[in-house]
Amino acid sequence: MSRLILLRSSEPVRLRGLLQRVPGVVPAAALSDAPPAGDEPPAPSGKTVQLDQGFVIGGEPLVQRGSQDELVAYRALGNLRTDQLLAAIGAPPPSQGVFRYRQFLFAVSGQLSPIESRAQHTADLPLQLRDNLRGRSEAELFFHQVLSHLHDADPAYLTAGELSPEVSVAVLAKALRQAVPDEQGAGVVAALSHGDQLVVARRGLSTLRYHSHSEGSSPGPITHLTLAVATVGDESLGAELTAVPEGQALVISPRKGRPTLIALT
Repeated sequence: MSRLILLRSSEPVRLRGLLQRVPGVVPAAALSDAPPAGDEPPAPSGKTVQLDQGFVIGGEPLVQRGSQDELVAYRALGNLRTDQLLAAIGAPPPSQGVFRYRQFLFAVSGQLSPIESRAQHTADLPLQLRDNLRGRSEAELFFHQVLSHLHDADPAYLTAGELSPEVSVAVLAKALRQAVPDEQGAGVVAALSHGDQLVVARRGLSTLRYHSHSEGSSPGPITHLTLAVATVGDESLGAELTAVPEGQALVISPRKGRPTLIALT
């Protein structure tokens, strides 16, 4: 099982409070307060997972990666304070990862096909994207393929201050069609963040759900929050989350309050 957990908020928030509002997204033991002195902490789950997370602190996108016990990984998510999060968590065999390029953050999870010729793949990339490659994973190559589609549409998109949601959805849709030619094939979910906007799309055997609400009241400040959760495979989530229909991308921008849907074409 592999899962993407995504947050976009108009103000930095501690994730634990939000995750506690939506049961089933994170194991309850991972969200409990620290035990009193002398008490034993919750026992490890005994399951090791890979946690990749990208978040923004002080306007700077950051990426962290590591393998750890499942409860420890989810507890780390709950303790994070940020207004934006893209986290990929799970165990093999699905490919997954979170990556950064300039002001872009990207997360992907799913059954990505192995690249037969890395040399050919990288040779087709624009030079600035080729120089940005750091690893050899299918997930990282998939991210650079998305960036390459942006460059093909307009090289200025890679340095633009803002992107329209239609542009982000179009490049994700193209990359997902290439990764999953059959709509009923192995699932892949991808999320692209740029500035204020986060776009999430899926194709194949996967699910995408979200929870959105606002905190505060007028005339005081109001914080708009949206939590999206995507899973690869047949795992179901609670009814508290709203399902995104097949063929639709989820667009989250705190300036607009409620998320919107755009058709994948």
